Amino acid sequence: MASLYDEEWRQGTIFEAALPLDAVVLGKASGQPERRMSTHGRWVLATQDCDLDQTDKSDTEPSIELRPVFTKDPPQDWGIRSARLLLTEQEYVQSTSPRPVVSAAILTALKASGIPVRQIDPSRKRAYTTWLGKRYDRPAVPPELLPIARKIADTVKARRNRAAGAKVRDVLMQFGTVDGQIRYSLFAVLDQAADEPEVRVWLSDIALQIPPELGVADQIEAATAQGISLELVETAYSADITQLTWRPSTPFPDGAVM
Repeated sequence: MASLYDEEWRQGTIFEAALPLDAVVLGKASGQPERRMSTHGRWVLATQDCDLDQTDKSDTEPSIELRPVFTKDPPQDWGIRSARLLLTEQEYVQSTSPRPVVSAAILTALKASGIPVRQIDPSRKRAYTTWLGKRYDRPAVPPELLPIARKIADTVKARRNRAAGAKVRDVLMQFGTVDGQIRYSLFAVLDQAADEPEVRVWLSDIALQIPPELGVADQIEAATAQGISLELVETAYSADITQLTWRPSTPFPDGAVM
């Protein structure tokens, strides 16, 4: 048996082909479930490599999950903790998109027809794998942390256009409480280790803009992706107001979206 993996299909493989991107919505006129049909032209495999290795390339049953790849208005952050994740500098996936499942035979036939197929950078594949494994939905910010999370996110956004801010791919926030006082730490994820001192100053300036009644800074750090631990990724929130969510029982803060 020749598998999809043998044919060099991998989790994170991007290819171009016009395929259906359908969803089910409530019809405005009928008030009944209706199929919303569309076609999309660029895709990335979401199925794990181990499953690709166990799937015969000629299998006709749908078992391979795809994610549509978008290019319009890409996010500034890598998005490891966000609703949108960059695969390349201009291409990204988003958590709310429909997720088609296709057969291996379709991928085999498409590749044989000569469609463009490529692999993303290994570091971006690791980020994509982590993003898929961690979440299909964004983590909810506890109600008591919403004011400070929103203030930090707004301040980060306002300073993105500065020289140091342009070198930052993600800002992550961690929170804790000591004697009833909210304490927070900020971590910037960078491309280049040489930028760490400059970006620490940039982060410190952001911390100075946070009113102490909202919270007190504990740790300010900047590092490349290689220097960011998995524990941090698992316990931190993205400092982007458009990527914050909250528990359903709390009021929706202005500027944040589900």
